Amino acid sequence: MKKWFFILLFFALTACDEPTNKLDENTIINAELTEREKVILSTTSEQSFVFDFNMDEHYHQASVWVEKYQSGKLTDDKVSYISTEVKDKGSIIFASSKSSENSAESMFHISISSDGSTGTVSNTEMMLEKDTAVTWGTNPDIDISEEVVLASICLKGDTGAMSSLSEDFYKDVEGNIGELKEYDVVYLVKGKFSE
Repeated sequence: MKKWFFILLFFALTACDEPTNKLDENTIINAELTEREKVILSTTSEQSFVFDFNMDEHYHQASVWVEKYQSGKLTDDKVSYISTEVKDKGSIIFASSKSSENSAESMFHISISSDGSTGTVSNTEMMLEKDTAVTWGTNPDIDISEEVVLASICLKGDTGAMSSLSEDFYKDVEGNIGELKEYDVVYLVKGKFSE
């Protein structure tokens, strides 16, 4: 039921098919959502990330996936994965929702919408127990020239102080990969546009 509700939500959010702000070519940015869109997303998911993109005619494919790291080590390079054809502009939505109130199980939903068509994938992921601290973050300066981290979900079992990944991490993932050791589990939402 939740999967179908998410699909309907995605169509409601992308029905306009026009990004809310003018984008330069070969750009992907955090979408500027209306208050209504924010309320809809907060009602249907624990957390979500929405991105708008505008590609030139050289780009025909968009891929988005989630990697899982435990104590800084890559344990699953495709927790969730979708790849679809794109044309010109569109949107990417990642949302996470609990399967039930007392469950450590979460649903990950990824959708890519472009040129009137939408690709969607959903899967279940076991997160840490319910007393786990969680922090979310998005890349403030996305460069589409190669594979890029769009967003992150960081989890820590103890409830001590915790902050999201640094801006330096998003600029140089390999050079700052050690930051992931500060968390029990990290999910990186990654993307790539290709010809």
